[in-house]
Amino acid sequence: MLIDENSALSTESDVEQKILFPLLTGDGYLGIPVANVHTKEYLPPTPLDKAAGKTIGYYPDYSIWFHGLPVMIIEAKSPDVDPQIGYREASLYARHLNQKFPAGVNPCARIISSNGNRLLYGPWDAAPEIELSLSDLNVGTAGLENLQSRCFGHILDKSAIEISQRLQLINIVIPYDLLGGQAVLNAKRPLNTFAADLSPVLRRYFSSTPQENVHEIAEKAYISSNEVTEYDRVLESLLKERLSLRQTAIVKPLEPSRREEPNVAHAIASFDEQRPMTGQLQIVQGPVGAGKSLFARRYCDVLQDPDQAKRTRWAFIDFNTGAISNTLSPERWLYESFMQAFQSENPSLDVYSASAQRGIFSRNLQRRRSVYEELERVSPESAAVQRATDLAKWQDDPKEFTQGLATYILGSRHEVLVVVMDNVDRLDLNGQLTAFNIALSFMALTKCFVILQMRDETYERFKDKPPLDTYRSGITFHISPPRFIDVVKRRLELSLEYLTAHAAEVQRYTLESGMRISYPKSALGWFLGQLYLELFERRHNISRVLEALAGWDVRRALEMFVSVITSGHLSEESITSSVMGAKSIPIREHTVLKILMRTDYRFASDQSGYIINVFGFDKEWERPDNFLLVEALYYLTANRKKRGEIGLEGYFTCRHVANALQQFSYVPEDVLAALNHLLRKRLIVADHMNHTSVAFDDSVRILAAGFMHLRVLTERLEYLFGILPTVPIADRHVAQQIARVLEKEKLTGEVLATEKIRAVRHFLRYLWSLHASVRGRSVHAADEYSGADYVLKKIAACLANFYIKGIKGIASPDEEDVLDL
Repeated sequence: MLIDENSALSTESDVEQKILFPLLTGDGYLGIPVANVHTKEYLPPTPLDKAAGKTIGYYPDYSIWFHGLPVMIIEAKSPDVDPQIGYREASLYARHLNQKFPAGVNPCARIISSNGNRLLYGPWDAAPEIELSLSDLNVGTAGLENLQSRCFGHILDKSAIEISQRLQLINIVIPYDLLGGQAVLNAKRPLNTFAADLSPVLRRYFSSTPQENVHEIAEKAYISSNEVTEYDRVLESLLKERLSLRQTAIVKPLEPSRREEPNVAHAIASFDEQRPMTGQLQIVQGPVGAGKSLFARRYCDVLQDPDQAKRTRWAFIDFNTGAISNTLSPERWLYESFMQAFQSENPSLDVYSASAQRGIFSRNLQRRRSVYEELERVSPESAAVQRATDLAKWQDDPKEFTQGLATYILGSRHEVLVVVMDNVDRLDLNGQLTAFNIALSFMALTKCFVILQMRDETYERFKDKPPLDTYRSGITFHISPPRFIDVVKRRLELSLEYLTAHAAEVQRYTLESGMRISYPKSALGWFLGQLYLELFERRHNISRVLEALAGWDVRRALEMFVSVITSGHLSEESITSSVMGAKSIPIREHTVLKILMRTDYRFASDQSGYIINVFGFDKEWERPDNFLLVEALYYLTANRKKRGEIGLEGYFTCRHVANALQQFSYVPEDVLAALNHLLRKRLIVADHMNHTSVAFDDSVRILAAGFMHLRVLTERLEYLFGILPTVPIADRHVAQQIARVLEKEKLTGEVLATEKIRAVRHFLRYLWSLHASVRGRSVHAADEYSGADYVLKKIAACLANFYIKGIKGIASPDEEDVLDL
């Protein structure tokens, strides 16, 4: 964009848009990236003195940011206003910003003021050094070159880097380094031996991998719609679903009962009656892990009308094998997978028998009839050889075989062919869209009834865009995920049946002390039942934590439950006391939190369990602190009901989040790195549906797991103590105080609650000190509530529960939590 000397300038807005913005961002001018230029809405208003002509809040027209620092203020005035007035205002605002930083550190060192006719440039604390007319800003003029030498984009960037380095936290110590380094985090505890007797049951009913007994799970452990219980108020907004309806398509919830599901039954019956020449595509959408695959299997095995089932052939094609992304021909992979899946589901139909081959390739044989007849006149043997050669060729062509088999089933046999595109929702966004395209191609070839599983977010985002817009008039079925506790309860019921039928009457295991314990097999079932009651029926937050960490993903929920049962942090002695007569299981919230954080590791780290350290950061990031992850989670949580750039509730681009956190003096690239970390740890989700990485233009939203980390875990002593080994601390003395307590746990395997309190209190005091030193740089208004304020209040409340006096910021027990609103 070039500056036009002949532009009509009559207002301040004209000066901003026609002169200053092109000057700032144009390649031939100051070359500042557009992302680094922020308008007046970005900064809060600040009172200036009356001599500047302002008696109320003032904010500059543009501010330039590099590395999370404001480096230049630009003020525009209308052509009839002296730019000296704007220069004075910009100078005062720059002074206001610089006062937030340590003495001698003045990132906002440059200011520009212009009324369109004259431009003034200079340092924030002195008179203008350069005065230029509009003609002086033409490319190649000495005036512009002089200005470029002072504030070209790369010069501002270099200046910001130097200041950023001066503001970095120094002398960072991570407590586990004082205990022996990475080997401490790698150390594991053995699994509790009591759980060894449960291993067959756990593998059979709680494994998240594909199972041989999937038919048994579908028949006996499926949660019907009328059996799903309700979430509580805290998790309602993050875990309970809300269907999105539109005029051009209908979204119908699936309502499977114990014996039927009328919507799917009607769709397949209509297909059977009408036999559309194009086939039929049926989308089933819902969250990942919601049970779409299990529903399809249950419908096939249990819910079909018996008469319909007799004349319906099924095939389940698993898209979770990774093959679709590793092949040059997804269509060929689909045809080959269909043939394998069909034979697996329909072993009674031998597709390679002579009669079946004649039916499958009847269309091909008919086209070649004249050739065979001619050969028959010459040599019957030659005709037979040619038929066999042709059949072999068609068999080797998966597309030809697929088309022929579908025609044979739907035509000659007059049966129904249903093909389920299974686990499509586990692919990333591009994979899901690819699967949709090849499903359409497959449907067009086979004319069959195709069930395609898709994530609800993918469907909502792309339903009006290619390729999903081709399905604009279709009816989409939606499946709601069952709750964690409903799934676990049903699997436990199956487990008890299995134990009754298969377990030995007397069970034996050995304690760490060497004592051998014998107990009746009924104690195993009693233990599982009591464990369920303790985790899900007692009135405490642990069930919320478990459900939030699992989200809608049933597979992850089952993995977590197994971790609790088998963990070495659940001691055999305490289990023994319960199964041998104590009649209660001494497993409490803090024990479950420890297990979820550590699983079978002695100490917690971000690789050890399902819970992460929200006060951590990577020392390789440019200028992080212990509140960066917290602020990212807090922003996404506080704004979860708003719509971001892509129009979906709770989704904001990473650039949007980075700009918001830049006002706390965070470097945008550090914010992006933090969002990537949270994404990989499943605390947030990206619009592209994978958990690998996000860029500035990608959108993210908070997950229930992220909400629970912020809302509940930051006021739990076990969590606050458990994260301490991996918290980077810019105070060696504090790190050493914490390490002394951790050393006791390393040696003895446990520490008293009073010791944990002492370590967390050291941590809190460090965080208060850090907050006082780094949060003064925030450009937010003084009363702006932040994620740091929120978690500090939470930690203080945690310690207050243990009667620690003199802790600042303690919340009232009856006070409404801001994140619940």
